[in-house]
Amino acid sequence: MTLARAVRELPRRAVGGFNLLPWRQRAIRRRRCWRLLEWGAAALGGGACALGVVLWQRVECSALEARRAVLERPLAQWRAPLAEAQRLTLESEARRDGERLARQHALATARFFALADALASDPLPGVGLQQLAQFADETDLQASAADESAAAAWLGRLRSLPDIEAVSVRELKRGAPAGAARERASDGEPIRVAAHLVWQGASTVPRAGAPRAHEAPRASSGVAAKEAT
Repeated sequence: MTLARAVRELPRRAVGGFNLLPWRQRAIRRRRCWRLLEWGAAALGGGACALGVVLWQRVECSALEARRAVLERPLAQWRAPLAEAQRLTLESEARRDGERLARQHALATARFFALADALASDPLPGVGLQQLAQFADETDLQASAADESAAAAWLGRLRSLPDIEAVSVRELKRGAPAGAARERASDGEPIRVAAHLVWQGASTVPRAGAPRAHEAPRASSGVAAKEAT
C-alpha cells in the first residue's frame, strides 16, 4: 500500500474506534455546499440577465408600436382616397384595354367585309374561293383555280386591292385525287392556291411561309364561297 493511498483511506478507518482526521469530512461538506451555492448563484444570474434582455426587447417593441401608431394616425385619413384612386386607375386601364380590343375587332370585321365585297363584286372565271380567315392585320385565303393563268390573275387581283400592304403565296400546286401519287396528277386537276394578305398598318410584314406572330382577333374562319365556277 502506498503512502498516498494510506492517507486517502485514513479518514475512513478508525484506530481503536476513533477517526484520526475528522476535519477532512467537514471540509468536503463545506466545499460541496460552496459549489452548490456558486452554481445556484450562476443560474440565478443567467436567468436575471435573460429576463432583463426579454424585458428590454418588450419595452422596445412597445415603443416602436407606439411610434408606428403615431405615424399612421395622420395617414389614416388618406387611406380611403388612395384606395379609391387605385380602383379608378384599374378601371381606367381595363376600359382602355376593352376599347383597344373593340377597335381591333371592329377593324378586322370591316376588313373582312371589304375583302368579301371586293372579291364578290367582280369574280374571276375559273377561280373558286374555298376558305377565308380574317385576323387583326392579316388574312388567309384558300382557293382553287382551273389553270395557271386563272391562279395568276387571282393573285394579281389580290395585290391590286386597296389597303393591302403585302401578299405572300404559301401554296401553289395542282391537287391530286385522294390516294393518287403526285406524279400521276393530271393537268385537268384544279390548282390549289393559299395566299396570305397583310393589311396596311400591321406591326410586322411576315415573309412567305413564315408563321403569324399573333392570332387575335379573328373575325371569321372557314367561310366557304364560290367566286366563280
